[in-house]
Parts: sequence; C-alpha cells; structure tokens
Amino acid sequence: MNAILKRIITDKTFLITLILAVFSITFGVVKLSDIDANTITSLAALILLITIYQALNILKFVANYIIAKCSTIRSVVLVLLLCSFFGSMFFTNDVAILTLVPIVFNIAQKINLPKILTISLLTIYANLGSALTPFGNPQNIYLVSHYHLGIGQFMMMSLPFGLVALLSMFVVLLVIKNQPIDDVTLPSVEINQHKTWLLLGATLIVLLGILSVIPVYMALIVSILAAFCLQKSVFKHADYGIILTFVNFFIIVGAISRIKYVQTLLYQHTTSSLETFFSGMITSQFISNVPAAILISKFTQHSYGLYLGVTVGGLGTLIASLANLLALRQYAALSHHHSTFGFFKTFSLLNIGLLLFFIIVGYILLSV
Repeated sequence: MNAILKRIITDKTFLITLILAVFSITFGVVKLSDIDANTITSLAALILLITIYQALNILKFVANYIIAKCSTIRSVVLVLLLCSFFGSMFFTNDVAILTLVPIVFNIAQKINLPKILTISLLTIYANLGSALTPFGNPQNIYLVSHYHLGIGQFMMMSLPFGLVALLSMFVVLLVIKNQPIDDVTLPSVEINQHKTWLLLGATLIVLLGILSVIPVYMALIVSILAAFCLQKSVFKHADYGIILTFVNFFIIVGAISRIKYVQTLLYQHTTSSLETFFSGMITSQFISNVPAAILISKFTQHSYGLYLGVTVGGLGTLIASLANLLALRQYAALSHHHSTFGFFKTFSLLNIGLLLFFIIVGYILLSV
C-alpha cells in the first residue's frame, strides 16, 4: 500500500490536476454528476487488464517475435510502428509507448537505429492508432459513454481516418534509411500459454462491458478476478494515478464549463461539426485532448467533429496528449537523463508537420 501511495503522490500529472481540481472546488461550482462513473469504471477495468498483459510479458513476446524477422533498419522501424499503431488500438497508446520505447533502446544497442526519430514516430502512431477503437485511449472511452455510441457508429467515424493514418505511415517511413542489418538478438521472453488464453477470454468480456453490451460494472469485476487469479502482483503495480487524474479532469472541466464566458465561447464555436473539429483541435494544444473532449462535449452534439478534433489535436504540442509527455518521460529515464532538447526538437517538428496534414484530412472527412 505504501508503494502504491508513493507512486501516486509522485505522479506529477496527478498532482498538477489535483491542485487544479482543489482550486476548482474552492472557486467554482462542481457537482458529483460531473464525474462520469461509466468512464471511470471502464478505465479502471482496462488499467488492470493492461497491467496483467504487461506482467505476463505478452506484449513484449509478440513485439520481439516480429522484430526478430527484420533485415533492414527501415523494416525494424516499420514493425515497431505497426506494433505501436495496432497495439494501441487494443491496449491504449500509453501501453504501446511503455512497452515499445524500452525495446527501441534495446535494439539501438545492437544496430544503428535513430532512437529519437523512432520514438517520436512511435508516439505519433500510438496516438493515431489508438483513435480507431472505442477503448484505444481515454477520450474515446469517454466519448463512447457520453454520446452512447455503438460499435458500428464509432467504427464508421474512425475507419476512414484510420486508413489515412496507416497510409501516411508508409510515406513517413521514407525518412528512415533502408540500411541492411545483421540479425537482431533480443532477450528471450517466455509466456504462459494457459494464462494467456484465460486473459484473452477475460479481455473479450471487459470489451463487451466497455461497449455497453453487458453492464460496465461486470467488466471491472472480471478484470479484478483476472488479476487475482492470473497475477496478484498486478494490484500493486497498476497505474491508479491515471484513474485519479481522470477524476480530477472531470472536476476541473465541470467547474470551467460553468464559467459564463467559457459557455458563451464554446456555444458559439461548436454549432457545426467543422467548428467543433477546430475547437477540439485547438483546445487540445493547450490542455491536452482528454480534458478537451470532456469540456467541449458539454456544449455540442457533433460527436464526429469532436472525435476528429481531439484525435488530430493529440498531435502538435508536447502537452496535446498525455501520451506525448509519457514518451518524453520514458526517453529521459532510459537515456540516463541526458538533455531532452534533441528529442523535443525532432518530436515537435514531426508533430507539427503531421498536425497540419491531418487538419486537412479532418476538414475533408467532415466536408464530404
């Protein structure tokens, strides 16, 4: 318990949002109903499930197996990006980054892999890939719950964007040298097949709960049972800070949404899907796309415009997505706290370039 509390109180994102939440409670109007219970329950179930996958080394096993088949630097980066893109659809963008960034550093010890460029692209395509499923990132979980979106409705919104995002990956890859490499030997990773199959079954039930096919509380119960039966240590290592940070987001946004000036401004700029798209994208650059989604959803029914806005809005500034900050933290920790300016520069240039491209994509999708 002490370790859990220590990890939570040293989580800078949680502490900052906690201070802002207390400030909001003190000076603003906050209601208990501001906290979306379905979203919090879904997020808690996913966090536990994801931690089990990490503890059982399943994600590393899959990534290592695929990467071992590569013969050039470009193919290694391609496989990493594909793992990031498709992995984030099912295990969230945060998990994709936490899993793959250490693998990048491990590979870079054996071949001339451009670490900063690779990690920057990993983060970008984790953000883009996570947008394709209702459970790929926290804002999607919230939007599905808030707008009561079915799986068919959501996929109709996400698939056209996802296809363009995937195609863009192969164009961006041209900046990576297609240099031949020797075989990459990664540390051996063992998995328990029996536990893996049980976990996949539990995952199916949890996803049904998140999609409201079954009551969402059942998803949480199943994830707790899976953790208890498959890997009890998960309860110690799960990232509860993310769940509490999300509670803080709801409190902050609830208070901000009742400020008259903010209400007037957002009502004026969310009257159409296109206006909602630009409002979501711009707001994300300053407060990140998760709170942007929560805030703007209170003023508009244009779910498609908001979805595209906060998805594209995850690109751009370092704070546009919490996953961006996580990637920076991972890079700083694994590079032994060397200067992060090089990472910031490369990351920002790539993000701004792709942000401009996907603004055009979003505009076209909403105009057709």
